[in-house]
Amino acid sequence: MSISAAQCRAARALLDWTQDQLAENAHVARATVADFERNARMPMRNNRVSIVSALEAAGVAFIRENDEGAGVRFRKVELEYNTNVKPRDGGVVVSVRYRGTPYSIVISQEIIDDIDRTIYNTFEAKVTAVQNHFPVFLRAAEETIISGQILDDDFVYLTRANFPDGTF
Repeated sequence: MSISAAQCRAARALLDWTQDQLAENAHVARATVADFERNARMPMRNNRVSIVSALEAAGVAFIRENDEGAGVRFRKVELEYNTNVKPRDGGVVVSVRYRGTPYSIVISQEIIDDIDRTIYNTFEAKVTAVQNHFPVFLRAAEETIISGQILDDDFVYLTRANFPDGTF
């Protein structure tokens, strides 16, 4: 979803976040947030995705433009997680609970490499990459669970199709 500068400012205000806090949570430069919020320049797509994902993971819902205008509001956050990342088949797995049900989110090496357009050769490097983009992975996981794309044994395998346009 694309958001406006006003929605970004309003979402930040709902969370009582500074521009620095948003930049840190989204893993973008503070100048990216500041320039976007004052309509000086539009962030690159992957940075917009990171900003939106960070705000959504923190509990903000964006309301699309309608007769009453666009806006933001709090949403009920139903995804519980910890930041532990474990190795699995060259990629990683993250344990989450959605509405009390446990799931294992499998993130392939291809997805991890593609999000930063690089190749991560060590488990430690993959963990760092996943943690740097945690809000993006969490939102993709939540949307995938909501849409019912769950395999046997409660495994959720994230693919490129599970991410917003502009992520890669």
